[in-house]
Amino acid sequence: MTGSDAESFSSRDFRDALSSFATGVTIVTTTDADNNPVGMTASSFNSVSTEPPLILWSVTKTAQSAPVFKAAEHFAVHVLATDQTDLSNKFAKSGADKFGDTSYSIDAAGVPILDNIAARFDCKTWQIYEGGDHWIIVGEVLAIESAKKEGLVFGGGTYAIASPLTTPKQNGEAEVGSTDLVDNMLFYHLSRAYHQMAHQFHEEVRNKGLTVAEWRISASLFGQAKCTLSDLASRTFLDPISMEDILSAMEEQGLCDLTESNGIRVAQGTLKGHKRVEDLINLANENETSILSSITDVSPDVLKSTLKKITNGALNS
Repeated sequence: MTGSDAESFSSRDFRDALSSFATGVTIVTTTDADNNPVGMTASSFNSVSTEPPLILWSVTKTAQSAPVFKAAEHFAVHVLATDQTDLSNKFAKSGADKFGDTSYSIDAAGVPILDNIAARFDCKTWQIYEGGDHWIIVGEVLAIESAKKEGLVFGGGTYAIASPLTTPKQNGEAEVGSTDLVDNMLFYHLSRAYHQMAHQFHEEVRNKGLTVAEWRISASLFGQAKCTLSDLASRTFLDPISMEDILSAMEEQGLCDLTESNGIRVAQGTLKGHKRVEDLINLANENETSILSSITDVSPDVLKSTLKKITNGALNS
């Protein structure tokens, strides 16, 4: 690639293209010179070698914790589980009190160890390389821990879980084995219903020139609604850093407004943003009506109410 080729795209174009590559989500921790715990969310984690066991991750040079990690002799990489999006969001914030109400312990090397993660790699710094605007930190893995939990996935600016891809059955193809047990599992049907409904609709979203992340934000701000950025991140399953990048791009296009009051950032939809997704809102409502019209043994309101109770955890209270 020539220099002129490299200049044909912006840094935002580069980040958007990279977002197509889904990764796991990690939190890297260490301690500073005063033995204070330090941690940050990082998706730039990868394996390097098995003999010796080496991993790498990278930290932007402008990050507040970059000098600490660059000087650290030991650190730990925590692979987050699917129920730890809030923890990821907390450690993604710059300058926040990340350990105040976080469950953790300190290991023999003085590194903060977070609880209930999917896997952990305890590392000694092997080498540090300069990589443009990042430091590439290679660690030698001294110990590992795995809870055999499903790992959190990040791609397209949004959190996700990894679901197996299935090949549609051909006509006349028989199913192998008994499916009675799975067919009676609620979470199986909830997952299958979501994927069947979302797959087709998300194709329509992309046909409108929107990413799924942009759609979720636009739908949440539909009707020129207001929402704090923290609530918006929770509602849309987006990581705050990626979400702010998307919101900034949307604001430049006049699709939303960003304001701040008493230190709290707020996003509000605009008329232009409303019109951008109005057809998609109508299509979503039409699809919902069509699907629910075939359900006669339970009312749509009861079904929605039950699903809300499940997602809010009310059935476990």
